[in-house]
Amino acid sequence: MQMADGRWRMALACCALLFSACREKEKNVLPPPDSIIGDIELDEIHGPNLLSLARGASVVSRTAELTLENSATHSIDGDWLTFWRSPPGGAEQTIIFSLAARARIDRLGVITPQSGNEAPSKVRFEASDDGVTWREIATLDLKAQRDPQLTNVTPFDTTYLRVQTIAGTYYSAIHSLIAMGREIAPPRQPPIEGCWEINGLPARFAQRGTSVFGVIGSDPPMYVSGGADGRTIRLQWLRGAMWGPAIITLDPQRRALSGEKWHESVREQNAGQGWFGTPSQCNDVAFDETEIAAAILKRAGKWVAYGDSALDTIAALIARAPAQQIQVTAPNAGRLAAVRAKVGRSSRVELTVATPKTLNETQRVIADGVALRVR
Repeated sequence: MQMADGRWRMALACCALLFSACREKEKNVLPPPDSIIGDIELDEIHGPNLLSLARGASVVSRTAELTLENSATHSIDGDWLTFWRSPPGGAEQTIIFSLAARARIDRLGVITPQSGNEAPSKVRFEASDDGVTWREIATLDLKAQRDPQLTNVTPFDTTYLRVQTIAGTYYSAIHSLIAMGREIAPPRQPPIEGCWEINGLPARFAQRGTSVFGVIGSDPPMYVSGGADGRTIRLQWLRGAMWGPAIITLDPQRRALSGEKWHESVREQNAGQGWFGTPSQCNDVAFDETEIAAAILKRAGKWVAYGDSALDTIAALIARAPAQQIQVTAPNAGRLAAVRAKVGRSSRVELTVATPKTLNETQRVIADGVALRVR
């Protein structure tokens, strides 16, 4: 009798284990493509979201926005507090984005405002290999809520995404767009060097290795200085007494560029205009890199170097100030060693490692530079 009871208990334990395994398997099965997943922590979208300025996504074209401070770039800047907003009475709009590299996407999503007066009722996603011929992927039925609304889709390969807001009210607004997946080809970043028209203003850029310098407009001109990393161009800008960081991305076919600037620091309260540009013709472009960097350093109190080519400019700035104490801060020991190899050792140059505190991917990308300060 005791042996029978033991066998019975063993059988019950095996059934419990089998049931638990089935439940675990059930949890790992993806929901069907037309299901919306709510209550997802915002941090979950930062890693794999390919539709991000920080990962090289770019706005190829858009139909309209309320202002350039609420432009399409604000829907891919990695900050869920900034937003794209349509013009009044024009809730249905279309935006075309390029990805930095051909990718396989398996989830799409949107973060909308909590107000039902601004959240679009639907958003349609379409895909293209060339930005010309499109195929529909999914249409999301949306609620006005804070949490990301994601849908699993049959995995598809693409380089371009077209997003359409449908059935809005008086306005449509989107805080963030999400395309989750993985890249299946290397990023393709064309050179920015040459002339462009950005927000209706003439712009010129020169590129030396990874370093990028340029000027936008003329009354007064905005000078920019930064570097290309194969996905993005991270910059500091200076216009009169104003300054701040910026980021630019390019369509892989070099048909357009887009970007966003901030005043003094990358945070929602400081977000400025979106930048939209198309190539234009001009003569050879040349700038004095050190002069632009020195002007930014004088006004902003720091100049940020991006990429190996910028180490030459760091050395030039240090040489220009032979009587001043200088602090150079790198985000990691490897970068600091590269600076030390370029500038050597000096009692007036303090070299330190400081890991910046960041909240989103755009902040991390822009903070990943070598900062030079004159004390």
